[in-house]
Amino acid sequence: MFDIIFLMARTDELLSLLKVGYEKILAGNLIGIYLHGSYVFGCYNERISDLDYIIVVKEALSFDSEKRLMEYTLDYLWPLSPEKGLEFHVLLLRDTLNFKQPLAFDFHFSKMHYDEYLRDGKSYIKRMRGEDPDLAAHIMVINNFGQVLSGSKIKNVFSRVPSEIYWQSILYDVDSARTEIISQPMYVILNLCRALAYKKDHLITSKLSGGLWALEKIPKRFSRLIQRSLSEYRSQNPIFVGRKYGQAELEEFAVYMLKRIDNNQ
Repeated sequence: MFDIIFLMARTDELLSLLKVGYEKILAGNLIGIYLHGSYVFGCYNERISDLDYIIVVKEALSFDSEKRLMEYTLDYLWPLSPEKGLEFHVLLLRDTLNFKQPLAFDFHFSKMHYDEYLRDGKSYIKRMRGEDPDLAAHIMVINNFGQVLSGSKIKNVFSRVPSEIYWQSILYDVDSARTEIISQPMYVILNLCRALAYKKDHLITSKLSGGLWALEKIPKRFSRLIQRSLSEYRSQNPIFVGRKYGQAELEEFAVYMLKRIDNNQ
């Protein structure tokens, strides 16, 4: 219990520092900071989650602003971040108000890019902009469940994401599930569950609620596999992390789920 309270307090401190620091750095250019992902679904777990957020600004950031943003993120926020770190996109207001797929981003950072940034931060900052089809899913979650950490109301910043585009984003996310389920079983199992939950019942779910949905909706022969994934996802005890899964059952599950997702069965 003490460990859980400590982790919650650390997350509260992280969010407070994120809000205060980014507001100071971005000043009048900042429209708002919006939380999405596991945190807004109520299943955020310091042991295995990342903290997802989107920053919306009026005008494209200067190199100096991006440099200050990264320095503050790594110096003050990273030591308090969850196991999978922080992931954020910087978007322009004109793009969030007029959604199109794929959506452009002005800057992006996640744990995946941590070492790359340390090797050559200047180069990273200069080239880290482009388009990302996953932003459709992030904005759909913000529109339905997002939380405002700072700034304007969600309805005044984000336009609607068409359901067909959201579905394409989901398909893109599970495209490599059959191979990735072996190396990332918990993540892929629950991701497939939430993809099918949207396909069958038009539900926007977290990994946790998607897994719980699947326990009631798909054949019982997969129940143990899903329960194992849910136990790992919800656990505050690192003993669950890395728990062994059988390759044959993982492959069977992936084939079954992808067939239903692709073929409307």
